[in-house]
Amino acid sequence: MFSLKRLLTPAVVAASIFLVAGCSSNQATTQDQIDTQQGYNQQTQPPASQPTQQSQSSYQNVSAAQAKQLIDSDKTLQLIDVREESEYNEGHIAGAKLIPIGEFASRIGEIDKTKPVLVYCLSGSRSAEAAQVLAQSGYTKVYNLTNGVSDWTYGLTK
Repeated sequence: MFSLKRLLTPAVVAASIFLVAGCSSNQATTQDQIDTQQGYNQQTQPPASQPTQQSQSSYQNVSAAQAKQLIDSDKTLQLIDVREESEYNEGHIAGAKLIPIGEFASRIGEIDKTKPVLVYCLSGSRSAEAAQVLAQSGYTKVYNLTNGVSDWTYGLTK
């Protein structure tokens, strides 16, 4: 007869391998790794294939295509780039205002609470943090460009 231990051991090993492989598949950009080392929180959000349901103290993740539709259809949309000034100067989405993530909390008052806000960075990590801060501060229409400008194919302005 087989013992229970002999049957469970391979299953536990296999489950551990899948868990480790899944956890190591998240790759961050160098700037996002620096942000993590500096203590910036990286919030994990669902994939951007569908915007997430927005409730109190939450925000919606959007793809580049969805962000482009928002920009084109809502002229009151505030576009906020939370990257560093050097990144912004290399190219940003037209009409975006630069508020680096390191200054975000102290400059949040520059963003109108009555208008929708789309935040972005290079990969979506820093902007997810900014989106969460906005949502927790009472902003009701907050969008995060999930994969940042790395997925933006609509041209950047210098």
